[in-house]
Amino acid sequence: MSREDKDDEKAAEAEAREIERYGIDERTLTPIGLTTPSGRFVPEVVVNVVRFTWLGAWIALFAWGLTGPALVVMFAWIAANGAYEKHRKQLRRERRRQIQAHITARGGLPAGGGTDAVGPAGVPAALASAPPAPGAAPSAAAEQPVAVPPSLSASPAERALTRTLRRVEASERFERRDAVLVGELADVLFPLLAKVSEPGSDPRVRHDVETIATEHLPASVDAFLALPAEHVRTSRNSSGRTPLEELRTQLDLLLTGCEQLQEAVLRSDVARQQEQSRFLEQKFRPSGLDL
Repeated sequence: MSREDKDDEKAAEAEAREIERYGIDERTLTPIGLTTPSGRFVPEVVVNVVRFTWLGAWIALFAWGLTGPALVVMFAWIAANGAYEKHRKQLRRERRRQIQAHITARGGLPAGGGTDAVGPAGVPAALASAPPAPGAAPSAAAEQPVAVPPSLSASPAERALTRTLRRVEASERFERRDAVLVGELADVLFPLLAKVSEPGSDPRVRHDVETIATEHLPASVDAFLALPAEHVRTSRNSSGRTPLEELRTQLDLLLTGCEQLQEAVLRSDVARQQEQSRFLEQKFRPSGLDL
């Protein structure tokens, strides 16, 4: 099993725990699978059967010496498999937003009550909640807690990210799903900002992470808020998207970028651990000459 498959399995297990903990009706969540052109939904278990059967088909064709047909089937499988994985990732992300919306609607309380309330960013609600900007009118988005870091000695990038989150919280423009998406960005960004500030971190990765927090995300939020409220859902730009759709596209791209940077940090940590193992082996492993 690849590391990507293991990560996906862990994410699915964490999702199942949240569904059970908060008493979420899974029928209200986006199902994972494919919808055919005729409108029929095909669940993922059936899609996987087709994928693996298809995979076995082109392997068998190669084994039988039918190289030409095997190449056609193989490249078709690669294209279809890549498209499905991209589609599946979008469905997973949408389910995540829906789960966070359910948790927010419950006030972060698990099914049956409890005192261990948490906000959508995975931090205690007492830490996640931030006061609205002075004079800001209450809004539906204001019910969405933001992932404010608990540290009193926050870095400039963390402070910039917190200011952006508070702007989203205090604004009436952001629908719940968009506020949840910004919260997902914060879930990734705050730990990343702390990680890249450690000694020995890659300066390029640190620059990219801090730039998202201090420039890219605030620019997307500011550009959206600068538009007249009556235009954000009706007017369309040259690409055919409304300002609200454009914002969601930008937030999705930023989240994808954060996930890629998260992977880069993980790879760096793995490489550092391997280097330490090699160093210790060279220093302490007994040599055959010592026998």
